[in-house]
Amino acid sequence: MARQESRRLAPDGRSRAVAQDTLRLTRAVAAVTAELVRRVHRYAWPSAGGHRNRAYLRDRLVALPLLAVVAFGALGWAYAGVRGDSAYIRERAAPALVDLADARVSLLIAQGEAERNLAEGRAAELSGLSERYRTRIARATQSLNQVTRSGALTVAEEQELRVVSALVVDYTGWIGRAQGHATDPVLRDAELTYARSMLCSQPVAATGRNPYPACPAATGSAATSIVDRVTGLEGRLRARLASRAAWGAGTITAAVIAVLALALLAAGLWRTVSFLRRRFRIRLSIPLAAAALPLLAVPFLTVDALLALDAQHGTVPVADALAEKTSPRTETAAEESPFAGPEPQAIETLRARIDEGLADGRLAFLDGIAPFVFPAGLGVAAVIAGTLHAYRREYLVVARPGAVA
Repeated sequence: MARQESRRLAPDGRSRAVAQDTLRLTRAVAAVTAELVRRVHRYAWPSAGGHRNRAYLRDRLVALPLLAVVAFGALGWAYAGVRGDSAYIRERAAPALVDLADARVSLLIAQGEAERNLAEGRAAELSGLSERYRTRIARATQSLNQVTRSGALTVAEEQELRVVSALVVDYTGWIGRAQGHATDPVLRDAELTYARSMLCSQPVAATGRNPYPACPAATGSAATSIVDRVTGLEGRLRARLASRAAWGAGTITAAVIAVLALALLAAGLWRTVSFLRRRFRIRLSIPLAAAALPLLAVPFLTVDALLALDAQHGTVPVADALAEKTSPRTETAAEESPFAGPEPQAIETLRARIDEGLADGRLAFLDGIAPFVFPAGLGVAAVIAGTLHAYRREYLVVARPGAVA
């Protein structure tokens, strides 16, 4: 019985020991945290009352320059990241998505034109394919080349795009063969069918109501056609654009650090100026006032960053529309009715929406200022450190026994 009772008590004893160890660890962590907070508060925002002039100036000489470096460093990193994302979307991702959509739609329109021209038989053999077919093939080729030069793709994606360009050349060759056999229905239809299979994994025949049918989506190992590969590139590029437009963990962390450090820096400068006025009878420290001037730019940088983030978020649905809503039908409607107003889902309309949104999503007079935010912080820190060092050295000379006040 005693042995069974000791077995029942043993787990309870271990539980109490674990609880006591956890309590001691919690108290130790709380004590360390409190000490760190006290030290940070002492260096970041000490009280002038009860402090000797020498100690207060020494604390300010350490705290204020350090806060300036941290504040402007975090602000510069976050602001440069937001501005960099806007530049990436405006100069690389968005133009590449526009060109990919244009290449995809142009190839489908060219296929419909080729089928309609070749159905005329001898007339197609003699007069050749229509001007619209040649224009759309040239436009698709040019768009693919522009995507390659955009810098928005990875190395693997650039290689895949070169494969697509080679397939387009092969595709036009089969269309040319079909044109050469325009009077032979069997050879012409066979070559035209093969060209259509190169364009779409699951080709759809043209009809009177839909002369330029889109390709049904294909995934996995079946997605080997030209349009499937272009669609895959669009999807990966859209994912990167959405990732750039979203709030990143690093940007949020840097913004929080910048806000806290800037608030402490502004308060510290104000308290230091007040200290100098009360203790040293310095009505206004010109160097410290000059060091505080860059803080006036912080609201403008904040507004500019928020505008840029809002504009980036606005490009995501437009980029989705470029990949999902554009089609030969919308492009044909925009071409055939140029005076009826902009087609909402036309490629040119969506491109203009992205350009206008990103242009409006920034304060233009701040263009190019992002690289200078952190150097400005270093300059502020240097001015503060030099000024306070001069005040402290002058105070020590005057306060030395035997010195003449």
